[in-house]
Amino acid sequence: MRLNLAANVLISSPDIYGSGNFNINRRSPLHFLSVFRCLGTKSVANCNPREKLKLDLGNINGLDDALSLYETMAETRPLPSVNQFNQLLSRIVNLKQYPVAIRLFKDVCRIGVSVNEYTMTIAINSYCLSHRVDYGFSVLALFFKRCFVPNCVTFNTLLKGLFREDRIGEAQELFRKIVREGLCDLDVVTYGTVIDGLCKAGNSAVAVELLRVMEKGKCKPNILIYTMVIDCLCKNRMIDSALKLFDEMPERSITPDVFTYSALIHGFCDVSRWKEVKMLLKEMSDCKIYPNVVTFNTIVDALCKEGLVDEADDVLQIMKQKNVVPNVVSYNALMDGYCLQGRMNEARNIFDSLSSENIAPNVRSYTILINGYCKKTMTDDAVHLFREMPNRGLKPNLVTYNSLLHGLFRGGRCSCALKLFDELQAAGLKPDFYTYCNLLDGLCSNGDVEEALSLLNALENKGEHLHIGYYGIVIDGLCKAKKLDAARDIFNDLPCKVLKRNVVTYNIMINGCCQNELIEEAKDILVKMERDSLSPDGVTYNCIVQGNLKNGKYEDAAQFLEEMVSKGFSPDSSTFSLMLDLLGTNEHEPTIFKMIQKFAPTSLKTKTTIMCII
Repeated sequence: MRLNLAANVLISSPDIYGSGNFNINRRSPLHFLSVFRCLGTKSVANCNPREKLKLDLGNINGLDDALSLYETMAETRPLPSVNQFNQLLSRIVNLKQYPVAIRLFKDVCRIGVSVNEYTMTIAINSYCLSHRVDYGFSVLALFFKRCFVPNCVTFNTLLKGLFREDRIGEAQELFRKIVREGLCDLDVVTYGTVIDGLCKAGNSAVAVELLRVMEKGKCKPNILIYTMVIDCLCKNRMIDSALKLFDEMPERSITPDVFTYSALIHGFCDVSRWKEVKMLLKEMSDCKIYPNVVTFNTIVDALCKEGLVDEADDVLQIMKQKNVVPNVVSYNALMDGYCLQGRMNEARNIFDSLSSENIAPNVRSYTILINGYCKKTMTDDAVHLFREMPNRGLKPNLVTYNSLLHGLFRGGRCSCALKLFDELQAAGLKPDFYTYCNLLDGLCSNGDVEEALSLLNALENKGEHLHIGYYGIVIDGLCKAKKLDAARDIFNDLPCKVLKRNVVTYNIMINGCCQNELIEEAKDILVKMERDSLSPDGVTYNCIVQGNLKNGKYEDAAQFLEEMVSKGFSPDSSTFSLMLDLLGTNEHEPTIFKMIQKFAPTSLKTKTTIMCII
């Protein structure tokens, strides 16, 4: 009864290679092997099949060896045991040749080997690792057809497959079904699989709930599960909840290990709670739990992000003193810290020193340095590094291309940037949101707003997923080029493109009108913004205040300042600078002075008073 219920729910689906069953109609049992052999394999024509069968499976060095052995096994009579085929299939999966494992599984079924639950679980795992968990369920149907009972390993494999494909709801439903109908005995691996999937999806609440269920049941959580949940809570910035769970562990007779401490330290570093970090490190020392490279890297990275690069460098030296060898992640974090501060010489020194540490720089190492050079407008250095990557056996990724694109446009090298964009596509990379933002903003910033508009139209015609951000960039470019009619048309047409205008889009249009002395239109757009249920932010108010000031509407500017402050926003430095510039230039000086005295910080009020006295 239990199996029938499972069979009704866990339905089969079409075969990944187009066949609805596992028998492949072809001219020869090993017809597909020739496809693999065209890549270059050794002939087995003169080998004794029995001798070939004695090949130790552990000595298989690659796919060619595995296929040669399979051919020998398939031609041996009587056929080898299913366990030998299982070992071979497992080895092929370990080689990450999942489609080959699936093909061989089908052939094993075809030549008459009596496959067992282990064989079928290998096939399910191969489908799941190929991101085709739906076909994994089709193999599950074979269990019931052949009167085998799936065990927890089989269901764990399917659960992992669903989580890997971000099918969180389906994974949860399968787990509930397993529990509800008792389809297998739950073990710590099953719980761990579900909790790990939930944690990676950021669903810490359900992960904690499941942990509590385990604590009350027979299958108790282990150190790995506690660490996963603590790590998830920390990543969701629920640090106090993570600490509470951490403090409960000794009560459950579970001793935290270096990974648990590292997860908690990472959480405290993210929220700059350095006092707790110091406390945890001391506690680790007292318990003779020694920080590993992950622990140190977490601290180095957090210090760099806080701008404390010199302190991070000190931590790196402590690592070496403690005989913890820094890795490429350690040095990347330190390089990134120096780049964020514009200290490119020091960042480059670290990069150049990697070889003396017997560490090979990776794609991220190059990307960090390229990005740093681009931000300092040192594009020649960035390009040189980029061209060096293939010589080191490294392929730039999309982040690398995006960083260099931004740098080239920022340096006014539009033609080079456009050629790089062509290279990106030729390399088989698909442009993402940041790529197109870089292109549109780069063209607009370099005065080629028409080309940016053409690119936007091309994206529309191509059917690309269009983001409101693309339109905001082009609208801003048109406004700065004083092409208000075109900007207005795009802004007004956005609802027709099923794109919801956001606060940023409205701010761009309001600022564009203010910059082009269309202050009344800017006010109308502000009214429209509020009708769209969007609340103005600090940027909105600063734009409208500055627009009124520049257009001599000082009373209106004062009213917007009042409204701005009442909603919790403050005038920015550029607004105050504009007010200061207007002092002594017209008859409205008393009104401007009153605004400064009412809304400016104390230091600026004093400065204004002195200026007026002088």
